[in-house]
Amino acid sequence: MDAVKLMGDIIIQTAERTKDRDSIGCAKLVVFCNAVEDNPFMAGAFHGVGERECVINVGVSGPGVIKRALEEVKGQDFETLCETIKRTAFKVTRVGQLVAQEASKRLNVPFGIIDLSLAPTPEIGDSIAEIFQVMGLEEAGAPGTTAALAILNDNVKKGGVMASSYVGGLSGAFIPVSEDHGMIQAVQRGALTLEKLEAMTCVCSVGLDMIAIPGSTTKETISGIIADEAAIGMVNNKTTAVRVIPVIGKDVGEIVEFGGLLGYAPVMAVNGFNCANFINRGGRIPAPIHSFKN
Repeated sequence: MDAVKLMGDIIIQTAERTKDRDSIGCAKLVVFCNAVEDNPFMAGAFHGVGERECVINVGVSGPGVIKRALEEVKGQDFETLCETIKRTAFKVTRVGQLVAQEASKRLNVPFGIIDLSLAPTPEIGDSIAEIFQVMGLEEAGAPGTTAALAILNDNVKKGGVMASSYVGGLSGAFIPVSEDHGMIQAVQRGALTLEKLEAMTCVCSVGLDMIAIPGSTTKETISGIIADEAAIGMVNNKTTAVRVIPVIGKDVGEIVEFGGLLGYAPVMAVNGFNCANFINRGGRIPAPIHSFKN
């Protein structure tokens, strides 16, 4: 970790990868708005001042489990769809809490929270995008994707809070591109764009995640992407984030390999219109009106 800078409700982390499989050095930038202190998932896992010195926070994932459950009710109505997600999330959370409590007992470390976030992996069958397909969408990014994600998140949370009194962290669905083979496929087929991903962040756990962009993308454009995502977080009082990877030497459509659970990603197109005059205005954006809650 090269730097951590706390600015109000926004935490900025930068990390450097050495070389990817194509021997291209990639810089991975992570920016959080309204970051939570009890998030057990990287890259946002850090102990805030409200956390214990040592605590066990457990993330229970399982998009593959949700997908298999939904395959049993394929084509049925929305009530059945939502009830199936809720019941499955309940079961997964119960198991996760049992594991967390046993780990806490054996290690003599306090148990903190269960995070219900659905975190995909590059493995086939463990994909958020595949859940969308079982729900009835041809590809992630098709009309209805944001609604499908909202349904998924809401019912995962409903099932989880029924199962445990210690639900925390982010607790929803992650939509990283490089870590989800279904998302990668959707990008390659032209169904999923950066703008659609931004719309989806209004209802998902975090934000623009593990997205490769051309190395030629200007710092002002990256700043504009971050500003848009921070605005979504601040206005809607939710956690949002940007984790983008400018890939030096690669352009739109080319593939960059990260390896392991980080997967691989097609370089995505970024809006080429200039926002430099806006970004370079300087000064401080005042707090939104809903910050006055007293």
